[in-house]
Amino acid sequence: MIHYTKGNLLESKAEALVNTVNTVGVMGKGIALQFKEQYPHNFKVYKRACEQKELTVGQLLIVEEETLNGRRSIINFPTKAHWKGKSKYEYIESGLQALTAEIKARGFQSVALPPLGCGNGGLEWPRVKALIEQYLHDSPADIWVYEPNEAIKAHLQREERPKEEKLTPARAMLLYLLFQYEAGGEPVSLFAANKLAYFLQRSGEPMRLKFEKSHYGPYTVQLNHVLYRLNGTYLHGLEQNEAKPFEPLHLNYDKWEEIRAYVNTQLDATQRNNLRNVMRLIQGFESSFALELLATVDFLLDKRPPETSVEDVVQEITEWSRRKTRLFREEFVQIARDHLRDHASELSLA
Repeated sequence: MIHYTKGNLLESKAEALVNTVNTVGVMGKGIALQFKEQYPHNFKVYKRACEQKELTVGQLLIVEEETLNGRRSIINFPTKAHWKGKSKYEYIESGLQALTAEIKARGFQSVALPPLGCGNGGLEWPRVKALIEQYLHDSPADIWVYEPNEAIKAHLQREERPKEEKLTPARAMLLYLLFQYEAGGEPVSLFAANKLAYFLQRSGEPMRLKFEKSHYGPYTVQLNHVLYRLNGTYLHGLEQNEAKPFEPLHLNYDKWEEIRAYVNTQLDATQRNNLRNVMRLIQGFESSFALELLATVDFLLDKRPPETSVEDVVQEITEWSRRKTRLFREEFVQIARDHLRDHASELSLA
């Protein structure tokens, strides 16, 4: 029998808990991250199975874990092939077929499962719910389905990390830019943080970040990990290491004076100059459209000869994506290229 509920799945009393995973051994976001922290043995078994290519979509990895409250069965259910990708309905369907068989074979009396593939996976809950009904409506076990719940997400975003992180030069510089950016009237987000970190590195600051072409311009997943470490102390909104590109991150203004003092007393002259240069560079390009345009054009011009034409850049934008082709007309590219050239001497840019 299927029961629908809302709340925190990890607080369920069910005999078996379904954990949505990918097949490359990463539990970095959402409910999978919670499972990783609460059931470390399960994560070790799961990671080893992925490294040995033993877990694929349509298969389940069931791990028995001893807890203070007794033994608990963790059902690792692949909803993605790779953590970077999206879920697919066929992944959910094949996984539910396997789950149906395992419930009967193992005699589970109760199973709790999340909204499979929804949220970060990108699937629509009504379609996923219909698949769950199709395959589990006559299950001999009690099936507790935890529906999508914005209240739980908000609650998790209010929880602080137990360890207070300390400032480093790179952290202080990034946070300083985020505070200044928000003071200019623009919301802070993963998108904005990526672009500010990109230009900070391009100004000469050795951030050791690897940026790649992405939907909204140059992007690095490494920055998510940096911000996650700062979450709970200097900002909020990444408690589950999961946020959409433009979902607001909330800066902790109680820490502003600490950050400002660190910048003024702990950074050397070159680092402070790099900060000023980035703020001068983005002046007039603070909107999400303009910031993406500026970063995209610079990314394409980087390591190319100075005589690279605007037409060449436009052609590369066409090859990048249809979305960018539609948004970034030649006259906009010209404006961005000219702006970058105006700052080339001080920022080592295009």
